[in-house]
Amino acid sequence: MRRVETVEPPDLYFEDFHEGQELPVVTKGPIMVGHQVRWAGATDNYDSEFHHDEYVAKAQGLPGIILSGPFIAAYLLSVVNQWVGRNARILRYVDRNTGSTMPRDMLYFHGRVTRTYREGGQCLIDLDCHVENQRGENTTPATATARVASRETRTGS
Repeated sequence: MRRVETVEPPDLYFEDFHEGQELPVVTKGPIMVGHQVRWAGATDNYDSEFHHDEYVAKAQGLPGIILSGPFIAAYLLSVVNQWVGRNARILRYVDRNTGSTMPRDMLYFHGRVTRTYREGGQCLIDLDCHVENQRGENTTPATATARVASRETRTGS
């Protein structure tokens, strides 16, 4: 039987973040076709067969299976949720798939706080983040805005 370990997001507050703060790099991988297939099953996303069928991928002129951009973006969004902690709510998340992730690639998730501010009674943080593979290629740049609770009020507003 496979043992699954879960990790609760940390108990962080607005005051724990500062502009320019580098967030801890998170490593995942190697990412395999099985990860892609399980994600496709969970999201009912089987539209592009070249994401899980090497024959189809090569017939379309690709070097082989290329893992799905939304699959990698979902990994990144889960890392963003861990970075901002349990007292936050992601209000905006935008990513772009600018490079390919191949089976057996390692993924390194990078993030930096670009802005901390109060607006409309809310405590907000902006993040720049991206996914890099073992070749140093930035495959998925992204930005996010999160509403984070303040220690002063214990709420995000």
